[in-house]
Amino acid sequence: MAAQYGGSGDANGAAVDDASLLFRRQRSSRTQWHARDGWHIIAAHDPVTRRASFPLAMPRVADIAEIEQIFLSATAQDCRQYREAVRDFVQGNEPAAKISLQEDWAAGGEFVSAVCCERVGKCDAYMGLFGHRYGWIPPGLTKSITELEFLWALDRWPQPVPPIFVLLPEKGSEADQNLSDWAKPLLDKEFPDEHARAEGVRAQQEFLASVVTWFADGRILDYYQNQLQLVGKALSRIQHWNKKLLRQAYAGRKNPIGDIPGEELGRIGREAQQRALSEALEAFRERQGQRAIAILVHGPENHGQREFAEFLSRWDDEWEGGEVYPGQPADPDSLPSLICWACGELRQPVLCAAGIDALAEVLAARLSRSSLVFVQRSAGRQEDRLAAFQSQFWQPLLTALGGRSPGGKGRLYWFVIEHTELPPDPGPAIRSDALGAEDVDYQQLLALPALGEINTQQVQRWLKELKKSAGMALDEDRRREIAKHATQPDGKPSNVYNRLVLDGFWASAT
Repeated sequence: MAAQYGGSGDANGAAVDDASLLFRRQRSSRTQWHARDGWHIIAAHDPVTRRASFPLAMPRVADIAEIEQIFLSATAQDCRQYREAVRDFVQGNEPAAKISLQEDWAAGGEFVSAVCCERVGKCDAYMGLFGHRYGWIPPGLTKSITELEFLWALDRWPQPVPPIFVLLPEKGSEADQNLSDWAKPLLDKEFPDEHARAEGVRAQQEFLASVVTWFADGRILDYYQNQLQLVGKALSRIQHWNKKLLRQAYAGRKNPIGDIPGEELGRIGREAQQRALSEALEAFRERQGQRAIAILVHGPENHGQREFAEFLSRWDDEWEGGEVYPGQPADPDSLPSLICWACGELRQPVLCAAGIDALAEVLAARLSRSSLVFVQRSAGRQEDRLAAFQSQFWQPLLTALGGRSPGGKGRLYWFVIEHTELPPDPGPAIRSDALGAEDVDYQQLLALPALGEINTQQVQRWLKELKKSAGMALDEDRRREIAKHATQPDGKPSNVYNRLVLDGFWASAT
C-alpha cells in the first residue's frame, strides 16, 4: 500500500503551545530509538541544528522496497488545491496508493516538529511542493517547518541519488500566478508590516535558492506550468523510481545456474586490450589538468564487443567507486540523442535544447563529487560516425568542460564500442598506438587493439584465473579439455562463449 504523508508550514495556536511544552520535555531525553524503523531522532540543544540522523548502512537489494510512503511537504493553506490534486491523481492512477495529507494525521496536542520529523523518517521518499510562502516557524527555531522537513529528508537519504523529489512552478506560468494569488491574502495577514513581509519573502527566496543549488548537482528538479503538468510529473517520479528499483533488483539477481556472467566472458583473450587500457589510464591520471578521456573499442562484427563492454562496466578495481553508465542513445548517430541519453543516465533531463554546454554543466557538477564512466555500446551506423563523434561531440565537450571549474577529483571516462575493425590508417580523429605516451592528445579517440579471435591458450589462462575471480577450481586436465572443445573448430568469440556455456562446467565445478 502506498501512502503519502503531507507536512505543513502552518499550525494553529494550540499546536504551537503544545510544541513549546514538548521541546522542554525532549531536552531531558536526547535520543529516541525506533526499533521497528531503525532510525533516530536527535533532539539537540541548539534548535537551529535540530535535525534527524540516520544510519548509513546500505541495505541488501532484497531489502530495498519500492516507494510506498511519500512525505509531501508544502505550506498547507496556500498550496491546498495543488496538494489535494496530487493526492487525487496519484490515488486515481496507482491502485495501491493511499495519500494522507497533514491534516489527516496531525493531532492538536502533538509537537508538530517532532511529528513531522518522525513522519519523514518513516517514509520511503520525500516530495516538496513549494510556492510563495516560507511558512510557519516553530517556537525557538529560526527555520520554517517546511525548510526543516527538506533538511530532514537530506539527512534521511544521504546517498548521491536519493528518493527526494521537488516540484516548482515555472516563473510567470499559470501555476506560478495561482500560487502567488493564493499566498497573497495569507501574507497580508501574517505580515501587516512591510519590513516583516520583506524578511519573509527573503527567507523563502533563500530557501528556494538552496533547494535549486542542491539539485544542480546532477539531480532532477521538476518544473510545471499548470496543475495537469504538476500531477503528471508527481506520479511519474514515483513510477520511474519504482521501475528503476525493479531493474536494479533484476540486475542484482544471480545468473541462472550454468550461465557464465558476461563480464567473465569479456575477459577471455583480452590481455592485450587490458594492458593497453591500463597503460593509457595510468598516463592519463598522471597528466595534470586532464579531466576526460575517450577510449575506442573495436573489432570485426560479433567479436565479443557486448561481453567486453560488460567487463568494462564491472571493472570495479579500476573505477574505484566511480559511477558507471552502460547503454546507448536511441539514435547513436544523433548528437542531441547522445546528449539526452547521457543527461538521462545522470537523472538530469534536458529542459531546453540538447547542446554540449548543457551536458558539460551537468557533467561538471557530477564530476565534483565522483568519477563517471560511460560505456556507449554503439558508435552508430553512418560511414563517418567516429570522426563525427570526435569532432562534433568529444572535442567540443572537452572545450566546454575546460571552461568550468573542475571542483573535485572526478574524471570522465567515455568508452565507444565500434562493431567493425579500424582500417590501418584511421585518420586524425583516432590514435591507435602508444596510448601511454607523453604526446597523447586527449581530444582524440584512443583505440585499443582490435578484438580478435580467441585461442586455446587464452581460454586455459582464463579458466585458471577463475579460482581468484569466481572461486572456481578446475584441475589442469579439465581446463585443457574445456579450452580445446571451446575453440574448435574456430575461435570466433561468439562461438567460443556458446561452447563454454554448453559445456556446463560453470554449474558443476567447485
